[in-house]
Amino acid sequence: MNQVVRIVARVVSTAALTALSVLHAVWASGSPWPAKSKKQLGEAVVGSDGPMPGVTPTLVVAGGTAAAALLASGALGKGPAQRLALRGMGTVMVLRAVSGGGPALAAMGLPPAGRTFRQLDARVYRPFAALLGVSLWLAQRVERPERG
Repeated sequence: MNQVVRIVARVVSTAALTALSVLHAVWASGSPWPAKSKKQLGEAVVGSDGPMPGVTPTLVVAGGTAAAALLASGALGKGPAQRLALRGMGTVMVLRAVSGGGPALAAMGLPPAGRTFRQLDARVYRPFAALLGVSLWLAQRVERPERG
């Protein structure tokens, strides 16, 4: 695999995971951004206008995605354990893209998604998960010496 592809994949993965981390930190602070209200945010993010997850679980997600961004960037090393973690994260994201948000909501014990979430899932969340999953897999690849 071309080294440029791997570098681009690391940049894409790192940027996407960093953005997710920042977004969750913003939500943990109480802001509904980019929605106009917490009700709209809930409809878009958790599929209903019920309560959003609390500050602690939202901060855990923010911290986890920040750690994942460091891992994707290579800042935590590039050994077998790091590659295995990137493969695992990539696989989860591809499965999320293939299965959609319904199973993810069910796994978190949330009610079935409403129309807003289903539309965003089809247009934004699933393609984003697919891109992130593939980029994580490409980022973890080991450069093989060329034979010649």
